[in-house]
Amino acid sequence: MDSNEILRHLESFLASHQNATLPIAAARLGIPRQEIECALRDVEGTSFQEFRQNRKLAEAFEQLGASQAVPPGLLWEERRSHPRRIIPRTAVRYRVRGFWTYGKSFSNPCPLVDLSRGGLALLGDLPQLPGKRVILLLKLPGREDELRVEGNVVYAVATGIAGFRYRIGIQFLPFADHRGSNSPKVLDALVQFETNARYKI
Repeated sequence: MDSNEILRHLESFLASHQNATLPIAAARLGIPRQEIECALRDVEGTSFQEFRQNRKLAEAFEQLGASQAVPPGLLWEERRSHPRRIIPRTAVRYRVRGFWTYGKSFSNPCPLVDLSRGGLALLGDLPQLPGKRVILLLKLPGREDELRVEGNVVYAVATGIAGFRYRIGIQFLPFADHRGSNSPKVLDALVQFETNARYKI
C-alpha cells in the first residue's frame, strides 16, 4: 500500500472518528503506526496529531459556515449588549489561568464561532468552568499579528461539531489604559469587525 492510499484510508477513518489516537487508527485500519507516520511525513509533511487537528479545524469551519444561526433559547444570547458577528474561517488559541499563574502553553487553534467587542464563543476539547480567566490569541482575516485579549469563561456546553466537545463562551475584561484591562487598541480592531455588516449573524 503506497503513501497516498494509506492517506485516503486515514482520511476516511478520521471523517467519522475525529478524536481517534494513532494507535486506535492503526488498529482499526490494520496498518502499522510507523507506516501511517511515514505516509503522513511523505505526503503532508506533518505528524498524525497535526494532521488530525488540521482536519478537525477544516471540518469545523465547514460546518460553522453551513449553519450561521445562533441556537435559539440560549440565555447568554438574549442578554448580550453587543450583537455577535461571524468571521468565517477564523481561529483562536487560549490558555487558562490556574490558581496562581496561567498555563505555560496555548491550546491548538480552535474554531471561532462568533465575536463582538464584548466577548466570543469558540469550540474546544476541554470543558472550562465559568469564571475561569483566559488569555486569547485571535488571528483575524487581514491582520498579520494575533490580537491578545483576556476574559472570563461564562459558559461551556457540550457540542458535537467536527469532534470538538465543547462550545465555550468568554466575556472580555474591560478595555482601558490600566493594569488588569485589555488594550484599547484591541477594542478598535474588534469594533472594526463588529461593524462590518458582511459578518452579521
